[in-house]
Amino acid sequence: MSTAFFLWVFITLLFTYILPAVVLYGISKKADYPTWVSFVPVFNIIGWLDIIEKPRWWIIFFLIPGIGYLFSVIVTVEMLKCFGKFTFWQHALAFIPFVNYIYLIYLGFSPNEKFYGPGYAAANHKRSTNREWADAILFAIVAATVIRSFFIEAYTIPTPSMEETLLVDDYLFVSKLNYGPRVPITPLSFPLAHNTMPVIGGKSYIEWPKIPYYRIPGWQKIKNNDIVVFNWPAEELDRPIDKKDNYIKRCIAIPGDTLQIIDRAVHLNGKPTPFPEFSQFLYKLGMSGNSFLQRNELKELGITKEEIWPMGTDPQTNLTIYPAYLTERAANALKNNAAVKEIEPVIAPKGSFQNEIFHNYASLPWNVDNFGPLYVPKAGVTIPMTLKNYYLYQKAIRDYEGNSTLTLRDTIAYLNDQPLKEYTFKMDYYFMMGDNRHNSSDGRMWGFVPEDHIVGKPLLIWFSTDREGKGFGKIRWNRLFKPIN
Repeated sequence: MSTAFFLWVFITLLFTYILPAVVLYGISKKADYPTWVSFVPVFNIIGWLDIIEKPRWWIIFFLIPGIGYLFSVIVTVEMLKCFGKFTFWQHALAFIPFVNYIYLIYLGFSPNEKFYGPGYAAANHKRSTNREWADAILFAIVAATVIRSFFIEAYTIPTPSMEETLLVDDYLFVSKLNYGPRVPITPLSFPLAHNTMPVIGGKSYIEWPKIPYYRIPGWQKIKNNDIVVFNWPAEELDRPIDKKDNYIKRCIAIPGDTLQIIDRAVHLNGKPTPFPEFSQFLYKLGMSGNSFLQRNELKELGITKEEIWPMGTDPQTNLTIYPAYLTERAANALKNNAAVKEIEPVIAPKGSFQNEIFHNYASLPWNVDNFGPLYVPKAGVTIPMTLKNYYLYQKAIRDYEGNSTLTLRDTIAYLNDQPLKEYTFKMDYYFMMGDNRHNSSDGRMWGFVPEDHIVGKPLLIWFSTDREGKGFGKIRWNRLFKPIN
């Protein structure tokens, strides 16, 4: 065992058992409460709650990492009141790890400090208006953090990768309960900020301590074609998992599936699957030189003004060529439009290699329209470590499963300097794609989404705005409270 491992064990024991036991032992003696509970896990929390006369069921919150820290601050403040400590700066010490333990040890063992009991504050201290507001704000922050972390979170669509299913500036409610709430991996962060401080910028979180990945069981498993919010795994800013940017895509393939795309059509386990109802693809429109589509015609077809622009003239037909991202309904409607002389889908031919594809292995000539077959890893499944599989799964094995020593030497994979003949996956993985299939950065470009990156399931659109609208016309009234999935 390394020195770092023993140091980590000591620090963990110090903060989770030794210091809390010493604190409660000193306080229990002064509060005339049985001291033996100080050294018994779970009972020590109950003892603390008994001393400050708070309900024992509060222990539920202490058993949830991250949220447990917030409630420890609350009960520490209540304990300080039992010693007649009421100033803002005295209570502020409850927020500072280690310092709060030292202060409580001093109160518990110092002969100069008296324990007055939980009723002392109500009888002897009247809070100022400012203090009442501060306490109310603290409670609101704690409640909002609990709700955002474990129940539901708001999310805004930033890009057109899911159009026309979801539009830019759709405001969503995302459930954490459906797939199971993920315990915060970086519990110490600025309240209600994701990864960046509001106004001033910079990191909104402290990377230490970190909590190992754990997910509370949810109501359901992710199914094929679910729309899912997740932390973008390919982010290169070296942020913790739960502080990576949020993405939203459709889950095309779940663990254990074999995915293949043939001429735009998705096949799962050898069978074709239907396109999502509002999925979009790239088409090439041919129009005569003096023809154009009115703005209202475009809007009725779900085409924004920026989505159609001239790219040149076809020398054979003398038609002006416009590329456009269209739904099947819009493409069929344009076939009957007098301004459109010809329309055809743009499909990358089979066998043409596209550099943006995630494996970047020229011997697998895949592109966005002809892709795979690709097995989506399932926890516990073992695969042979062939050269092909090295390129397909190296990022998952090295980056997501913590095998930083994975290398390739002369077409042979090595892990910890030993030849790797096969590999067993530790986690489930998912394959995500945008419904706007030719205007989406998704799994085809950056690979799999590990289970520890899953955030939640979007439930409904509670608000939506159109940037090109005016006045009340900016609100997309027909999308308000529209359910998703």
